[in-house]
Amino acid sequence: MNYVTLGQNAATATLNRDAVIAAGPGLVIAVMGETGSGKSTFINTVIGNDIMDVGRDLQSCTTTLVDAQLFLDGHTVRLIDTPGFSDTHLSDTEVLKRIASYLEGMYRAGIKLSGIVYLHKLTNDKMVGSARKNLQMYRKLVGRKGLQNVVLASTKAQLVHDRTEADHRHHQLKTIYWKDMIDEGSKVWKYDGERETALRIVRSIMGNHPRALQIQRELVNEGMDLLETAAGAELNAELLAERRKKDAEVAEVKRLQEEERVEMKKEREEERKQAQAEQERIRREAETARQNDRKLHAELLEEQLVKEKKASEEREHRWRLEQEEILESNTREFERMREERDEAERKSRREQEALSRYREEQQMQQINQAEWQRQQGYGDNAAVGFFAWAAALLALPFLV
Repeated sequence: MNYVTLGQNAATATLNRDAVIAAGPGLVIAVMGETGSGKSTFINTVIGNDIMDVGRDLQSCTTTLVDAQLFLDGHTVRLIDTPGFSDTHLSDTEVLKRIASYLEGMYRAGIKLSGIVYLHKLTNDKMVGSARKNLQMYRKLVGRKGLQNVVLASTKAQLVHDRTEADHRHHQLKTIYWKDMIDEGSKVWKYDGERETALRIVRSIMGNHPRALQIQRELVNEGMDLLETAAGAELNAELLAERRKKDAEVAEVKRLQEEERVEMKKEREEERKQAQAEQERIRREAETARQNDRKLHAELLEEQLVKEKKASEEREHRWRLEQEEILESNTREFERMREERDEAERKSRREQEALSRYREEQQMQQINQAEWQRQQGYGDNAAVGFFAWAAALLALPFLV
């Protein structure tokens, strides 16, 4: 039932608009949406083969318009993979230029889009800025008349942690963000990642009447410059808004920097004052410390002098006591020596007195003996004896 025909390089499935034009009549469907919404995966699922590079992370994989075709229900169907705005590799201006150039060439060759499949991933819990930008830009590309050929499909519901939450997010898209497009004739699908669902989405477009998009009419029929188109004006307004936002951010940063500079200046001035106050406090404390040191030194010196004076007085007192003890000892020794001298003198007097008595007694004995001898009549002998007694008496002092 289905077959795949690839142009130029099967490895990349990349066809430029000339190759699409050269391929001849057929149904042409553009697959659009923000980066990561599953455009390449959708095309691979429809084709039944992994011919499109699929991003596995936050990096965009599609940077050029890529075309793949299949034969379905007797019709040649060409699916065009487009890069999304807020691309990780291309600017929004470059993305718009590539899409506009591609669509302009097709329109000039008489080829119109049978439909557009716009994909939105439900893994975003909110309608983030990039999703809003993509939706708004594609609305400007398509225009009000082309909304009847648009299929709005939510994707990746199976990756939402809660099925009820996924249904709630899909319902918000229908009732809030897609409501005006639905009112203009756009159809809504829940794409669950199955091939049968993808083929049903493609079949729902096959009966559409091919229509020129607003940007094709503006560029070809009205001869507008790209920036004059609704999409270009929207992008320009977006760029101006972003520039104003960035200018405001820069101004805010500068203001914050100026406030920070002023605050830092105040802080430095305050720190300088605090440092001066601290230095003054340290100086006063140092001066107080020096005064206290001098006072303490004087007190210590006075205390030392008092101690030395007391020690000197104590030494003098001890010396006086020692001198008094020496004097008393000398006095006692003198008294003892005086007593010994007196005792020696008394002893000497006693000896002299004894000697004198002894002499007197000897003299008396000699006298008595001489008298006795005389009386006995010894004559000359007695005289001789008398002289001998006298000589002995005279020699006695030398013998004592």
